[in-house]
Amino acid sequence: MFYTPKDAIFKRVSRRKFLELGGGAASALGVGSLTLGLGSTITRSRAQAASSDDAKWKQYAGSKLVFMSENTPPSFAIRDNIKAFTDLTGIEVTILTDDLPVVQQKLGIDLRGGKADYVLGYVQDKPIGAPFADFFADMTPMFGDDTLPQDPEGYGDSAWFDNFLTVCGRFYDKGKVIALPYDAAIACTFYRQDLFEANSKDFEAEYGYRLEFNKDSTWQHVTDMATFFKKAKEAGKDVPYGYAQHQGSFAWTTQLDIQRMLFANGQWIDWAIDDKLGSKTPGKTNWGDEQSILIMTKFKELADVCHPDNLANGTLELNTVYQSGNIAMQTQYHEFAASIEDESKSRAAGGKTAYAPCPKGDPSWIKNGGMAVNGTSCGIGGIGINGNASEDLKRAAYIFAIWSVSRENQFNVLKGLGGTPTRKSVVEMPEVKKAMVRPTTMPNALTFDPVYNYGIKDPHLVMGPKIPQANEYHSIIAAEIQKCCSGEQTPEQTCKSLQTQLDELNGA
Repeated sequence: MFYTPKDAIFKRVSRRKFLELGGGAASALGVGSLTLGLGSTITRSRAQAASSDDAKWKQYAGSKLVFMSENTPPSFAIRDNIKAFTDLTGIEVTILTDDLPVVQQKLGIDLRGGKADYVLGYVQDKPIGAPFADFFADMTPMFGDDTLPQDPEGYGDSAWFDNFLTVCGRFYDKGKVIALPYDAAIACTFYRQDLFEANSKDFEAEYGYRLEFNKDSTWQHVTDMATFFKKAKEAGKDVPYGYAQHQGSFAWTTQLDIQRMLFANGQWIDWAIDDKLGSKTPGKTNWGDEQSILIMTKFKELADVCHPDNLANGTLELNTVYQSGNIAMQTQYHEFAASIEDESKSRAAGGKTAYAPCPKGDPSWIKNGGMAVNGTSCGIGGIGINGNASEDLKRAAYIFAIWSVSRENQFNVLKGLGGTPTRKSVVEMPEVKKAMVRPTTMPNALTFDPVYNYGIKDPHLVMGPKIPQANEYHSIIAAEIQKCCSGEQTPEQTCKSLQTQLDELNGA
């Protein structure tokens, strides 16, 4: 979702390259090949239900597909291993990778323009899935189709981690699945265990409890810890700042940051809708109520004791700040553990960092009668099929999609680039279970217990909101929150402004 591997290739398609890719690609395939945008071609040899597995895999041999994806570990790993897929199927796949906003723009133009230049697309849940859900193909008719190859583990909810299929695959309609879980970024707490232990005595003397973090640690505790480290540093002690938020220029992760605190305290959500399925008509927002104003006040109080570059630290920058030893704790996405545990680059490596669930709500902060939970937000990237494509092209794309999310592929990505599995069976593998404790050769596995065994489960996981105007919503939230954190407006003014703007956005 957010972590870019060290060997990342950012591949933007210039107008010249676009023309090059679109011209004459089918001529070498002979009669029976159909050119489809960006050099995609389809060649078919009908497979029947009684055909061999090999025939089902190879029924579109000679075809070419284009996959537009965010620059995340699975896409790089699959790109590097694409020969295995071509040997299995005879299908060639071009994988184009870019930053998420660029992917969103290119896919949006393609989907809404009635084209299928990108036959396969990266369906990041809210930024891409929510606004473009109607333009992706429904994959359910192909599940179990005996003329297509099928994964032996299937594609039902039980094959994936809790809620994953719904997060990235279901939008506004329970019966339709537009994407299969491809990669994941789940929030959890990274903290410097060595610094906590070294400073616990002084902290306890001031606050009356030990400096430690676990699933029962609250957002009030986080504010206490951030305040303690800031005061100690400003007094000349050799310690980092305590904490920093996800601000910066990436609006979605700023929204996710405040969302965790809001949901932790009373399971507050922006609209009274099904948070997992979403709604095209969410109605009036809950922003501006007593609960939102209180939590915005607490969010501002935390901002005031954060790292001094707080407003400039987006998710990637924040992880760099932690990795360089300038903060003692961050709420971060679990895919970043691979970079944190890289001893050649990180001062937080070598057993110094511990991982725990996201902070819990504080009972005294809850005014709406809800529960205190470990509010955990996420980004689940799916792989989907362009609904504008022909039926044969959709079938060929399905073959690539199911191969890309297989247990074997996910395991190889985890071992090689530090990926984050979406299939339960990967974490059940003995080699992966062993890697969940130190010493490990799969550093992301160190986060699997707080993430997969706790944070993603109900009642802690908050998904939404899934609304068609998701990206406009993210931008509005980020702009207003940053005004609040910079002191331009009060928490109450911020919440009332959000109430007005979001109601106008949805015509409520």
